[in-house]
Amino acid sequence: MDKLRSGTSAGGHDDSEPAEESEGGSRDQGDPPLASNQGPAPSFAPQSPPWGRVRLPDRSRSWAIVMGTGHYESTQLPQLPAVEANVEAVADALTTPVLGGFDKDRCTVLLDAADLTSVGSALADATRSVDDVLLFYYSGHSLLDEDGDLYLTLSRSEYTSLYFTAVSFTRLAKELANAGAEHIVIILDCDFAGRALRTGAVGDNTFVLCATGPTRHALAPHSERFTAFTGDFLYALRGGLAPHELDEALPLDWIYAHVARQAENKERPRPQRLSTGDTGQLALTRVVPPEPADT
Repeated sequence: MDKLRSGTSAGGHDDSEPAEESEGGSRDQGDPPLASNQGPAPSFAPQSPPWGRVRLPDRSRSWAIVMGTGHYESTQLPQLPAVEANVEAVADALTTPVLGGFDKDRCTVLLDAADLTSVGSALADATRSVDDVLLFYYSGHSLLDEDGDLYLTLSRSEYTSLYFTAVSFTRLAKELANAGAEHIVIILDCDFAGRALRTGAVGDNTFVLCATGPTRHALAPHSERFTAFTGDFLYALRGGLAPHELDEALPLDWIYAHVARQAENKERPRPQRLSTGDTGQLALTRVVPPEPADT
């Protein structure tokens, strides 16, 4: 398997083995104590679903940014061919007519962006045009600066100049929070993604889904088309093993439970989440088309 970044981090953190939790499951050594909204994946029994009213984004008032970097100019950053498949498949799932929660012309795809200007331009376009759901997905290498802050890499990112060549997650989260959207959804498939939950920059009504804890590497198995986390995430978006009462739309709370359970079954790094407000009840896709309206 490939890790989603090289073995040496700018922050000097290692790839710790999981430590057992008293509640069952596992988390990374050095992870913060799990708050109530970051706990073990719930068991969603059909008799007592733990969510409220599930809804999809308003397509005319929402925007998705699907971003990934798989090709790098720096020899210190290994290539990640699975990222291109990740980006294409996630964008397709989110914008498939009738089933996806976003319009294709309101979904920005950034594959192998070279510099911060292109990312900033995409963010500006999205934040000017959204007041319901703003979604940001990223897959690729991540790096840590000397303070342990998380940076999302671009094709020209360099270890020695992260501030100028990579996207600071803290700055990104603040831009998303200030967009005026009713709900923010952030999905990170990169090493140390759980550090996103420590920044303090996440606003209200936000759902952050992280491929790993703050001390763990994400995985890209050679034998699989997608990276480990995104493969499970896509399976969940398309229905996975959803119970019958969720056939129409799958809330983010269920998506998290599914990917966490899959990671545990496959003995892979356990995803983490942070959920504020009622954003966990939001769905990103339908599994089956809605019934036609009576005429």
